[in-house]
Amino acid sequence: MESKETKTQQSVEVEEKKPKKKKSFFRRILSLLVILALVLTAAVLSSMEDGNHFASLRRWLMYGESGATQNLYTYASHQGNRFERLGDDLLLVNPNCIQILQQGGTVIFELETSMTSPVISVGPEVAAVCDAGGSTVYVLDRTGLLWSHDAADGLTCYSARVSANDCVTITEQKSGYKTSVISYHKNGDMVFRFDSHDNYIGDAIMTDDGNKLIVVSLEARGGVFASNLVVFDVATAQRSGAYALRDGLVLELAVTGNEIVTLCDKRLMITTLDGETVFNYAYGERYLHDYALTGADFCALLMGRYQSSNICQLVTFGLDGEEIAALDLTEEVIDMSAAGNYLAVLYSDMLVLYDRALTEVARLDGTDYAGHVRMSEDGTALLAAETSAWRFLP
Repeated sequence: MESKETKTQQSVEVEEKKPKKKKSFFRRILSLLVILALVLTAAVLSSMEDGNHFASLRRWLMYGESGATQNLYTYASHQGNRFERLGDDLLLVNPNCIQILQQGGTVIFELETSMTSPVISVGPEVAAVCDAGGSTVYVLDRTGLLWSHDAADGLTCYSARVSANDCVTITEQKSGYKTSVISYHKNGDMVFRFDSHDNYIGDAIMTDDGNKLIVVSLEARGGVFASNLVVFDVATAQRSGAYALRDGLVLELAVTGNEIVTLCDKRLMITTLDGETVFNYAYGERYLHDYALTGADFCALLMGRYQSSNICQLVTFGLDGEEIAALDLTEEVIDMSAAGNYLAVLYSDMLVLYDRALTEVARLDGTDYAGHVRMSEDGTALLAAETSAWRFLP
């Protein structure tokens, strides 16, 4: 038989367990309510002002105080410096070297080069650097050089572009052909190659999904060169379409989803991969001063009646070919950049961030002689001056 003392101890243990079960139950309910509140808060913030509040909250969690600037990078002055964002790091390129800098100006990678006019193309994780008229393409990620490509027999590389899936496409001279186009996976494995017998190819880029390759070819028509867009199916290496550009030479090329945005010296065109011309916008008598083609679903042009860029009109267009908004400017524009839902416009003494409707989202007065701006999809902007670069947090 159990003693009274033993029974009393068991009763106490049972009584002690009951409150713990209740506490555990209430704790689960509390956790569920907290999670539900966070989800509802995120949903409300995302729905307000096209998600600008949620974007601000995300930037605050990542970087700290909004409306502030952070001096993150310092470097040597060089009149040939070129800048791009590579993740959270700064990719700096000039004719003498390629550098990757972390916060505070720590150089985590440096490669001595000899280039005349370096050109940079950046994807989500990979960047390609080539010399206009040179023969070598350098492909890097945030850790440094991944691999390099040299044109055969010391011939010329015309262009190197990184797509949204980090595929690197190179156009170059090739003995016995007009041009050769080669696409590589970011690890250096070749995924597509095309050697052109008939036409020169000045530029090429892979689509976001990696299924199509778009090339810009030059053909002689009536004694002058004219541009064509040619689309190749990567799996079959066969043409799936070819579309003539009415006039003008291609200055810039971008692809978003099913739309190809082609900036020429005389017009802006938007076509689909299926060959439909969505938009054909001629500049007329106006001068093209600057542009930004890499918004999530829009592009922007800066145009004016005069060669001077202090009296211009800033215009945004949707990829459906509709004009979204126009803004008359009287301040000189130094640089422009678009990413995600934002357009950054760097003036001589301030930086203004707009949305696609050209509504001002944020402003930074006193830009300390910055000459370059690079917008990021997270809503932050990187400003670069002669010897330093810093991030603006709207």
